[in-house]
Amino acid sequence: MPLTFPNRFKDKIVAITGGASGLGAAMATRYIAEGAFVVVLDMCSEEKGQEFISQFPPGRAHFHRCDIGSEEGAAQVVQTAVSVFGGLDILHNNASAFAWGQIPDIPTDKWSRVFRVGVDAPFFICRAAIPEMRKRGGGAIVNTASTAGLIGDTGLGCYNAAKAALVNLTRAMGADHAREGIRINAIVPGWMDTPMTMAFKATKEAEEIVASSVPMHRAGQPEEVAAAALFLASEDASYITATTLIADGGLMGISRMPDLAAIHTAGNKTDKLY
Repeated sequence: MPLTFPNRFKDKIVAITGGASGLGAAMATRYIAEGAFVVVLDMCSEEKGQEFISQFPPGRAHFHRCDIGSEEGAAQVVQTAVSVFGGLDILHNNASAFAWGQIPDIPTDKWSRVFRVGVDAPFFICRAAIPEMRKRGGGAIVNTASTAGLIGDTGLGCYNAAKAALVNLTRAMGADHAREGIRINAIVPGWMDTPMTMAFKATKEAEEIVASSVPMHRAGQPEEVAAAALFLASEDASYITATTLIADGGLMGISRMPDLAAIHTAGNKTDKLY
């Protein structure tokens, strides 16, 4: 597992949407280990949220239950950070919604929900966060995108479209606010071992299909992707903005074509491809 760096984020104020499970929880845990104050925003139960932050030193984490799929809910993200800790230095738009199916089969309400959580909410939250960061002389925003935002996938058209929109929103905002000392980037995970991907590993066979698509032959752990996300938020990335950092075990580095080497080996056993 990646190393932590104590005091790298000493007394920085961080807000993380979708922060009580999966990648968000891994980021929150790491931020606190590295000295930050963290607002965890999630639509899980109050009991679950409070249980999650109870593991941290008193006063270091605050849980706020809200649904960022509405403009009113999204507004609570920055409001909570300012009211509880006095400002906002780092924002992670991490929450996501998912819809499975081909486009003709996706109901309008599911399409809308994916875009409200995955695109509208980051817009609303950044619109409130950027003025607050200006007051503090700068800041960092990291949006959780996906390899699904860089390519097309069968049965994921809605999710592909939303994540692609988030990637380009990130680039545009990063360019707009670079001179203000506000860096805006996206972390791009591939397959990850999180609650959101449970359906894809319900059986050993399904898990093997997922693993075989990744050069490292496994899904990423939340802690691994969190380490990359925190790098983007840190001063170590001071000259990085308006771009993406892919953390996918090599998934985007290979062709989506069949394994040509295996086909060749199983075929004529010669050096000729044609």
